[in-house]
Amino acid sequence: MRLLWADFVEWPRLDRYQTLHGYTKGLGTWPEWREKALSFLRARVAEGQKKASWRPDRSALVEIFLWEKDVDAAWAEATAGGCSEELWMTLAAKREKKHPEDALTVYQNRIEPTIARTNNEAYREAMKFLRKVRELMLRLGREAEFEGFVRSLRTTHRLKRNWIKLLDEAGWGR
Repeated sequence: MRLLWADFVEWPRLDRYQTLHGYTKGLGTWPEWREKALSFLRARVAEGQKKASWRPDRSALVEIFLWEKDVDAAWAEATAGGCSEELWMTLAAKREKKHPEDALTVYQNRIEPTIARTNNEAYREAMKFLRKVRELMLRLGREAEFEGFVRSLRTTHRLKRNWIKLLDEAGWGR
């Protein structure tokens, strides 16, 4: 166990957590080791927050809770301390059905930075996010808000011809 724990401490990632789980579950000691691992990760994030040179996030905790199928705990960790972009997208997709407001916020927050990359691939990616935003806003009965949001994007980025062309092709925000 000392070796497994040392490995986890050195590389605190999901795969090492899964190794701990596999070994300790058979011994009947998983609950104690689980708590120890989660406490270690939280302490590591807290320690990292004290250092100005490192911007810690809670990606490892989010991954672990997603692996454990506890989407609410994963969401709580992500909103408390951030996570990788890929994990935000995974969380948004998992929360769309029961928590559309959460997913909506994630998708909306990705549009401006994506457009700011100023290339056609980025504009197509932003349109995917915008389609998700539209879908969720329609579900929530916020059609007028969607139109206002698109008009705002159109105004802010009016000089980006290819972006405007994509909005025109979709028939949005005219």
